[in-house]
Amino acid sequence: MKKKSPYKFYYNVLRQALGQALSPNKHKVRSEDFVKAEYAKNYTRETNDDFMHKTYDVFINGTKALYPVIEYKKILLEMFARKLSSFAPKSLLELGSGRGFNILTLALLCPHIHTFRGIELTSEGVAMAKQNFANPPFEILTHLTGLSKEEITKRLSGRDIDFVEGSIRSLPFPSNSFDAVFSNSVIEQIPRDYQIVFSEAARVCRTVGVWSEPFFEAQNHHPFKLLYLRNIDYFRASYKEVEKAPWRIFQFETPAIQKYIFNTGFLTCTKNTNDQS
Repeated sequence: MKKKSPYKFYYNVLRQALGQALSPNKHKVRSEDFVKAEYAKNYTRETNDDFMHKTYDVFINGTKALYPVIEYKKILLEMFARKLSSFAPKSLLELGSGRGFNILTLALLCPHIHTFRGIELTSEGVAMAKQNFANPPFEILTHLTGLSKEEITKRLSGRDIDFVEGSIRSLPFPSNSFDAVFSNSVIEQIPRDYQIVFSEAARVCRTVGVWSEPFFEAQNHHPFKLLYLRNIDYFRASYKEVEKAPWRIFQFETPAIQKYIFNTGFLTCTKNTNDQS
């Protein structure tokens, strides 16, 4: 296979940045309404299989490869399962639960967690997640977990799992409702109000937060990845911003698998014990 040159990516990033500088009024601002409309269209247009078997370029330990979404998601969800399990939570909230696959996979991999909630911006996403819980897509879940259809049915039976529509800027839950909270490429859609999100997550959480997002430090000072994030109006702040929420940083790492166009960092935080919320 012919090696793909990065220079085309660099050229496109610079061209887009120049276009926005010359015509700033044409630059789309990533508002909540904009994100909601885009994701609603995606949930309507794509089936579960369409979504899971899309491919894109990734780096794995520095080597470029073409990966389907389902393989990338499997690796990340195994990371989430290991990290969350080390804190032994009994309840878990996902910010931006989409089709519900993250929640369903973690419910299968983490049987010690009793209660799962997902908050999703779109009614289309909520409906799809509830459908996937009621009628599990076994082939996809088997691939993500390695479990048989019989074991998946057994582990999901009677589980306290639900999905609600709402904004992660204003979570519809009482304070200290969950032991743990997490997001996977969701806060990336919030380039300005992320402090509100981190604060709301801290309010409803008792113990630990885990975030896989395109933090500034994950880009390794790569100017074109940072400029690309700016061009598309994505979150790109420092992971240290969570300390204002209040969270206490437990660990920050950059996973071995990364997207080609920008990197994500894997951040684990514990609730700041000095906070009384």
